[in-house]
Amino acid sequence: MGRAIAVRRWTPTALECYKRGCNCEGCFYSDFFKGTSQKCQMKASVLELVRVIGTPNVDIPQIITD
Repeated sequence: MGRAIAVRRWTPTALECYKRGCNCEGCFYSDFFKGTSQKCQMKASVLELVRVIGTPNVDIPQIITD
């Protein structure tokens, strides 16, 4: 997915990405990387954090639609 990364802890930005389900649409950083050749690596970081450390202890909002 991305470059090899070393993960140590859940950062506030990684937690926000995790709570969003790693959905980039509407994220602050999607606008930040727009128009550049670089791509956000946060999803890769979140996946690695879950693999190495486990899931964080946060509430994930449930959206129920009719």
